[in-house]
Amino acid sequence: MRLRLPGALSPQVNKLTFGVDLFDVEISLALGEEVIRPLDSGDPDRFYGYILIRRPKRGNLTQRDFERHFSFDEIRYSSSPDTPAGPYGRVGQAIVSDEDELKLQRTIEDIVRSNETAGG
Repeated sequence: MRLRLPGALSPQVNKLTFGVDLFDVEISLALGEEVIRPLDSGDPDRFYGYILIRRPKRGNLTQRDFERHFSFDEIRYSSSPDTPAGPYGRVGQAIVSDEDELKLQRTIEDIVRSNETAGG
């Protein structure tokens, strides 16, 4: 499994992972250490996905375009050409959730596809 850690956004992600610090877990596993804190073995009520949004290569999207087609727990996106791109070309981010893990995966794939094709 490969984890992509959110860096400065870790507090928001930790909240969605029921307080599990993914950076701490990744480092512990990489060092061959056991996970110190026992994890709750129950199924979560909701599954969350975190998406880094890039500027489309062609066309233009606004935050409103995303919101018109998808339901987000949270979205921040700047369509301004003056917005500097961050790591991985990021100009925004979104959090989506669903009670069904497969539906969440399809939603994430649809959002990514829409982002890559400027909504087309």
